[in-house]
This record gives sequence, C-alpha cells and structure tokens, in this order.
Amino acid sequence: MKLFYVFSATILLFSGCENLLRDQPISNPPEFEYLIEDLSTELNLNTEQRSTARLSLERGRNFHPDPAVLWDLAATLQKELTQQQKDSLFLKISNFNLEIIIEENDHHHGRAKYFYRMNEFLLSLMPDSQKVIYENLLDTKENLVDQFILGYHNNSDIIEMRLGITSVMEWFRAEMDILLTVEQEEAISNKKEEIESNWKQGRRGRGKFYKNSGEIEIAMHNALSLSIYQITELENISLGTKNLLDELKDDYINGISNLSAENFRSEIVILLSEARISRDLIFTEDQKEIIEIHRALIIRFMKYTRWGQR
Repeated sequence: MKLFYVFSATILLFSGCENLLRDQPISNPPEFEYLIEDLSTELNLNTEQRSTARLSLERGRNFHPDPAVLWDLAATLQKELTQQQKDSLFLKISNFNLEIIIEENDHHHGRAKYFYRMNEFLLSLMPDSQKVIYENLLDTKENLVDQFILGYHNNSDIIEMRLGITSVMEWFRAEMDILLTVEQEEAISNKKEEIESNWKQGRRGRGKFYKNSGEIEIAMHNALSLSIYQITELENISLGTKNLLDELKDDYINGISNLSAENFRSEIVILLSEARISRDLIFTEDQKEIIEIHRALIIRFMKYTRWGQR
C-alpha cells in the first residue's frame, strides 16, 4: 500500500487529471455537479455565484477530465468570489490530506489495482539481480518522498515539497532508464496499452480536447488573458528549462557528469526553482491568483476524476 501511495502522491501533485473514456461527445459529467456541490457548501456560494460557476465549468467540458476543464471556472471565480471566499478556497491547498484524497479517488476508480498489476508485471520481466536493484530504487524513492511529505506536514513550504518530489521522480525515471533493457521497456509499453484498452470499455465519453496539448494551452492563455509578449516569454522559459533538464538527465544516465544521485536531484530543484521565479515575474497579480484558484480546484476535482499518467 505504501508503494501505491508514493506513486499516487507523485501523480497527484504533478500530473493532470486523466480518465480512460471513450472518444465521443459528452454533456456534463457527474463530476461537475460533485465539484459545484463541494464549492457551494465550502464557500457558501449564493444562487448567482453557483449558477455562474456551473456555466463556467460547463464551458470547459471539451477538456474533461484534464485539469484544463477548470481554467474557465478559475477565471470566473477570481472575479466573482469575495476575498473571504478566496481565502477559504486557498486554505485547501495548504491543508489537504493527500492520503484521504487518494483513497477517495481509488474508491471511485480502482487505481491501486492498476499499480500493483504493473509492478508485478515489471518484476516478472526481471532476473533476480535486476529485481534487487529495482527494489532498492523503490525503497529509496519512497523514503525520499516520505521525507518531503513529512516536511510539508511540519509546516514546510508546499513549493519546496513539490520541487523536491519532482526531483525524486526525475531521478527515479533516469535510474529506470539505466536499469531497463529496450525489450523490457517495449514490453511495459505494450502492457500499458493493453490495460488502457481494457479500461476504455464501458467508460463515459471524454472531451474532444482532453489530450490536445495545443487546445489545453489555449484554454490557459484565454483564462489568464495572456499577452503575446507573455506567451512568447513563457514558451522560451519552458523550452529552455526542458532542454537543460534533458541535458542534465542524459549526462547522468550516460555517466558523463559524474553527478551523485543527491547532486543530480539538487540540480533539478535549482533548475525548476529558477524557472518558477522567471515565470512569476511574467504574470500579473490577478493572473497569479487565477493560477492559485485553478490549483485549489484541481485538489477538489481529483477526488472524483481518474487522474494521472498511468
């Protein structure tokens, strides 16, 4: 169970919501009403706020179940909510219980079964010598993630936790690239496609843009009312950071940099921190507030929607 929580915690923090649904037009998924009910109860929305919030959420249904479905709603709430309501909304970011959300989501979507099946399949591909290395990597990853989560619960900054866990996951992926053979990676990819195909059976329709990165980006741009200058600068930061991370990872995998695992993770944190600071300088205060509202909405929405890259 601990292994599942580590996998889920990482997905929860850094990945988008994802539901394996059939490619067909959708109306309003029940998750929408669940979210509106949560917000209405928690923030004591009046009738007009509730109606406006529901309409904004419906405008994003083509992205369901990706978090982009929430961008229009986030922009609307930034204008419609009182400061007291916003403070209550943001409080969830600082005081959410990760394990409770994971358990609620798994109750709806059975993700634990998937993770255990994939882990068992991966172990079945490995000789004993490889299993020892893999299990040691898992133990190290779990312990490191636990440390960051514990630090967060002890009043550490949430950004510090997110950056720390991201660095652990990047390190783990690099180590798995070193450990696995090409044949093993292909077998794992095929197994994922098989499970995904089975999961799609009998599922409700998903939005036509739910995996369309271009449309998802446009949804964010529109919600934030980004200028051409801002869009260009953000793209430059994103591309530059990706190139630096790819170079760092390639050097680590190939043994060129001679970085220790700890130093590798530290370098990732530094790169991501610098990128975050650069992005923050580009956004206005209203845009930053919309982003925070969007983040707070995701925490609530993920209870009901299958999320994460499997």
